Amino acid sequence: MLKPDHALNTAIGHDGLKKGKEKESFINKLYMIKFQSYNTNNISITYSVLEAYTSKFWEDIFMKHRDNKHLMLMCKVEFDDTELGYRTLGHLRRVNFEDKELFLEYLSERLGLLTDSYTTYPISIITFTYIVKDGLASGNRALLQDLTDKSITTYRFNNINLPITMDPAKYGTVLTKEFIGSFTRYIVTNNIKVFQIDVYSSPGNSTINKVSILGQVNLNWIDYRLSEGFKREIGKSTLYFVDGEIILRKQQLSAKPFTKLSVDRGLNNNFITMDIETIKIDNKITPYLICAYNGKDYISSYGKDQKDLFTSFIHSLLTFFRRKSNTLTVYAHNLSGFDGIFLMRRLLPFGQVEPLLFNGRLMSIRIKLNILGYQGKTIIFKDSYLLLPLSLRKLCVAFDVPSVKGYFPFLLTNIYYTGILPKF
Repeated sequence: MLKPDHALNTAIGHDGLKKGKEKESFINKLYMIKFQSYNTNNISITYSVLEAYTSKFWEDIFMKHRDNKHLMLMCKVEFDDTELGYRTLGHLRRVNFEDKELFLEYLSERLGLLTDSYTTYPISIITFTYIVKDGLASGNRALLQDLTDKSITTYRFNNINLPITMDPAKYGTVLTKEFIGSFTRYIVTNNIKVFQIDVYSSPGNSTINKVSILGQVNLNWIDYRLSEGFKREIGKSTLYFVDGEIILRKQQLSAKPFTKLSVDRGLNNNFITMDIETIKIDNKITPYLICAYNGKDYISSYGKDQKDLFTSFIHSLLTFFRRKSNTLTVYAHNLSGFDGIFLMRRLLPFGQVEPLLFNGRLMSIRIKLNILGYQGKTIIFKDSYLLLPLSLRKLCVAFDVPSVKGYFPFLLTNIYYTGILPKF
């Protein structure tokens, strides 16, 4: 027999009920369930009353969310006779701002299908429960015209259909019902699975269900009734249901603990910067100049022949290896979007090339060299734009560089151009 744990006993005790309501209020704020109530001075429900208060809700609340948003909306009434409590006029509906007449028609049609108690007994409060959702509700708005009561719905969890309800009878056929101490145990079958449902109740309709699937399936969960809908804790997930719909899903993800890093008090200046210049030849962007700088010395490779251009650059780049150093780091600004595209295919003859991709974006290129005298040494090309996400011209201004980036004739098509310098 499953024994109620401390949390369940606390939740259904007096103090626990108080804390539970505080927690419920916090949960409502968390997943943005909101309420707008109006005192009706103990009048009976009529179409005119519904029209007046629906219009007031539209003006007071919906007007603020009319642009590119919709509401999940439900209306309920609280009777003046406290024994009758409150009842809903309809199910949760997705409503756009311009759907006021459709929503009002839905409420009035629902009212005609309900019992006489709605119209014969006066109501003291009418409440609109709503959730603000991004985007407009799509479709032909048939959801507003569906007046039938919803049958029990299910959702998929680990490839198993689980019912969206806290009513044991809606799980299937109740085989046994047994009172055990502070809870009631139900054994229910839906002809496929057998459920054991332990129901803990307390004053104020605060209900907690502890559910297990009996047999080979090792699955259990806990349901907690809220003022609107209920929440289900299952595995590492917490789901919130209102009127048969999942309105919030939270999941606990594994993460490594934070560790304190040691402060790096020195600057690493053992890196190279490079840049590739191109022109358009036969309507194709073609590299013709590659330069690199290590803070002291420059290298450059120039020419139209692509194989010679990159071969010359790589061999010149090798001269930047420091004594007893096996790794050379080279930064290109916007490597992933420009320079890396030309480098990838031209690096293959010089060693084993290993690009690093993240979300389809080139982050770096590592090449383990096979060049005589440099076997086993590694060059890593990285993107400085990922560290400093500004254009080179703006970076010069940001770092107060005295010699700012100049202007380049991007429409140049002849690298051997002679003549008058073109205007900008």
